[in-house]
Amino acid sequence: KEERTGRIERLREVMERSDVSAAEKFRIVIEGYQIENDYGRTIEAYKGSTEINGNELEVDFLRIGRVALMYQSVGGAHTGVWDAEQGQLIELSPNVYQKQVADGLRIARKQVAPDLLVVPVSAPTRAMQ
Repeated sequence: KEERTGRIERLREVMERSDVSAAEKFRIVIEGYQIENDYGRTIEAYKGSTEINGNELEVDFLRIGRVALMYQSVGGAHTGVWDAEQGQLIELSPNVYQKQVADGLRIARKQVAPDLLVVPVSAPTRAMQ
């Protein structure tokens, strides 16, 4: 979020400058759209840690564009999702999305071919300003 906010701030600063050509301003705007578009269409897996039931655990995070952020503990005992309404990660019921998140992690790591994933997705609440 910080990177995105910083990019928007830099864009606003450049747009107000008279010493920057219109062509350069246009290039910077298009570059910003491309970054946002690319980020929204990618799937990524990365390691991290999060607190689950009061314990800090090593987890694999799965990010699907700007649509979903999920995690699964090493071994798959705990699976959860980012809840935009609550503003935090919440644990999902055991065995509900465990296999789908594990499959998504394998797809993101290019260990298996891309396939349809059924994962929990929160409805958007508001656009970023």
